[in-house]
Amino acid sequence: MTGRFFRSLFWGVLLASIIAWAYAGTVTAGYRETILVEDRMEGLQEEVISPGETTFLPSLAIPNRIRLHRIQLEPRFLRFPWIYQFPAGQLLGLDDSFAVQVEAHYEYSISADRIRVLFLSLPVADWSQLQPYLELRMRSFWAEKMRELAPNEAALAGLENDLNTYVRQDLRGDLNNYFRPEGIEFKRIYVERIYVPDAVRYNATLQAGQDLLNNRLERISIIDQARAKKQASQILNEVYLDRLEKMAMLLQKYPELRDYAAVDSLSENVRVLVMPYEQYFRGQQQSMPAPRGNPRQTGTGPGAGEPPVEPFDFTTIEGNESVQSQEIPARDRSTFPGMERSSQAAAPDGGFRDLTPP
Repeated sequence: MTGRFFRSLFWGVLLASIIAWAYAGTVTAGYRETILVEDRMEGLQEEVISPGETTFLPSLAIPNRIRLHRIQLEPRFLRFPWIYQFPAGQLLGLDDSFAVQVEAHYEYSISADRIRVLFLSLPVADWSQLQPYLELRMRSFWAEKMRELAPNEAALAGLENDLNTYVRQDLRGDLNNYFRPEGIEFKRIYVERIYVPDAVRYNATLQAGQDLLNNRLERISIIDQARAKKQASQILNEVYLDRLEKMAMLLQKYPELRDYAAVDSLSENVRVLVMPYEQYFRGQQQSMPAPRGNPRQTGTGPGAGEPPVEPFDFTTIEGNESVQSQEIPARDRSTFPGMERSSQAAAPDGGFRDLTPP
């Protein structure tokens, strides 16, 4: 009983696997499409699944082995706006209002027999590249045709009538002959817009072409100068920020640099002399006895009732020499009694240091 059960289970699993394999390997094309089979090991297959046809592909059971390319045969539409600029207009950098423009919608179909040739003509093995490929071919076609209809600017006078006649009569036949190797056939062409610039306006613009070039070159020069200033400003800002970062690191390591940084930022007309205050003034104040009683009470000793004297005057602003010569000469307060004024005066036992920035 158990053996019969396992035999039935084995045959059931085998039959289900065969059915699943047959179902997964069956490919059916729609009535408006065809399918190309690409084997990742052997390349693009010669066999093409025609519209409405069903085919069994055993290799589909292998994961990532077979790639199917489905392409709709008809109807297909391509909207292609063609803009043709004459060489003189390109040199002057004129806008599209000075260019010949043909905007139309093209209805076309693809032959199932030539589908493989068309697929191999694509730059990349992907049907998403079909429209860029067709646009490239259309640009080539229209470039050749415009060289026949309007080889230079002198043909602008009657070009609009010639274009209208050509688009409505001979365009579809020429397109079919041009795209026949790829198996593409154009059914209908829906013209949206045909534009030809005015010949008088175009010629007048060409005569003023040198002025247009000079104005364009001037604008380019101004833009380049602005970009150069912007780049220089960015470089200066980077240098300044880098200097600030280094100064911050030095201030954290040497707090005494804060006074020097403040003095160094003063104007060139400011003269700064720093005296060791602790040695010459704080010591004298500590040696003097503190007054008793009310600190506002007037003393009887020397200097009583006089306003407090600043320990030292550390700034001297140099002004106009002519004005200073008329004024009373200022007392030399930049040196300590007993020392001569000198920018290099810095005695070991204390004195003034000249920190005037250079």
